[in-house]
Amino acid sequence: MRGSLASTADTRDHAVVIGASIAGLCAARVLSDFFGQVTIFERDELPGTPANRATVPQDRHLHMLMARGADEFDGLFPGLLKDMVAAGVPMLENRPDCIYFGAAGHVLGTGHTLRKEFTAYVPSRPHLEWQLRRRVLDIDNVEIVRRLVAEPRFEPARQRVTGILLAPRDDGDPEFQAADLVVDAAGRGTRLPVWLTQWGFQRPDEETVDIGINYASQQFRIPDGLLAEKVVVAGASHDQSLGLGMLCYEDGTWVITTFGVAHAKPPSTFPEMRALADRLLPARFTAALAQAEPVGSPVFHAFPASRWRRYDKLDRFPVGIIPFGDAVASFNPTFGQGMTMTSLQAGNLRRALEAADKNLAAEFARLTRKTTYPVWMMNAIGDITFHHGVTGPVPWWWRPSGALFDQFLGAAETNPVLAEWFLRRFSLLDSLYMIPPPSIVGRAIAHNLRLWLRERRQAVADRRQAVTALR
Repeated sequence: MRGSLASTADTRDHAVVIGASIAGLCAARVLSDFFGQVTIFERDELPGTPANRATVPQDRHLHMLMARGADEFDGLFPGLLKDMVAAGVPMLENRPDCIYFGAAGHVLGTGHTLRKEFTAYVPSRPHLEWQLRRRVLDIDNVEIVRRLVAEPRFEPARQRVTGILLAPRDDGDPEFQAADLVVDAAGRGTRLPVWLTQWGFQRPDEETVDIGINYASQQFRIPDGLLAEKVVVAGASHDQSLGLGMLCYEDGTWVITTFGVAHAKPPSTFPEMRALADRLLPARFTAALAQAEPVGSPVFHAFPASRWRRYDKLDRFPVGIIPFGDAVASFNPTFGQGMTMTSLQAGNLRRALEAADKNLAAEFARLTRKTTYPVWMMNAIGDITFHHGVTGPVPWWWRPSGALFDQFLGAAETNPVLAEWFLRRFSLLDSLYMIPPPSIVGRAIAHNLRLWLRERRQAVADRRQAVTALR
């Protein structure tokens, strides 16, 4: 991204954020350290307690906060994790018995004490958003205003955005709000690509993977003590287009989310969801769900495609505006990494703002590409190679890489060291790249070789026994 140099002479009096989503709140927190005033404009009425929001339909479905995301959020909002635990949010501290994890048809063998520190938290999406929102509202130079943003104002002569136009309250004219920087945190529905073309710039190229996910979720309660697990995942696989997840949240309420990949339709009623759980989960979950009492009615959602808007590849970009959060990249939600990736973007924004001698938009796009690429690549490989019917660009090396990783997951079913490596990498803790080092590859090969030799010896023994019986 070149041709939009933001010099050190640019003022940092006022920053505007479009949207009070988790992304918008994280952006505002970072901006508050660099700008005199930060204003978040949100069209939705924001609840004063943890509650679902009309403009966030996905918040009724299962959300996972990865261990890396928990660390990043706590660094951004000190004391967040402590307060969440005090509010009843489950904390899974180095205890694999709290997690049942099935990936691509393999159930990972994590049933031992983890060698490395691993702490995860299970807040509901409304609770996490409320915790972040109240912290942002406590910042002296941040304000949240309930107004709909019509569009940014672009000045062609200066090749920059100078603020935003707010939708009129009645039948009047749009109201102009000046800003030194506008952050578009409007999510997957962002209109920034359209605005760019209106201003004479090129739209960003988009990388997409058509995963065609359909959701159905149901909240429920079960008697205490029936399940040790607080996180239950049974992902879709080669032979199974349906998957599910179950989480226990801060108020003791559980949510089960069933989903279909490649446009498969998930169960739409709670009895049908329980029937799917009977197929995909061990009997102890079936027994617990048999005692479940549903709360409310099922809710539904769809996620057609993962999308990465490649702003980092643009040659020209206007000064005074940047995209943030899902407005840049939205990931397969069944992998549960979206909120963590937003927290990483917050760190990228801070580093870009600290580099005052560099083009802000270009530096932020460069840093975000570095954190997005490895996660995007591994998700896409998993989607393309593990799920029939998922479409997207397929480099030649993706399918053999996916086949090798399938063997690794097979070894991780019974090898706890491999399972722990996968769990930590999947949670983005040790690295954003899920590329096993030689020691881990060697362990997986040796493990699979031992299993193969054991099976061969057993086959030979069975044949000998059969021959003896015939004699």
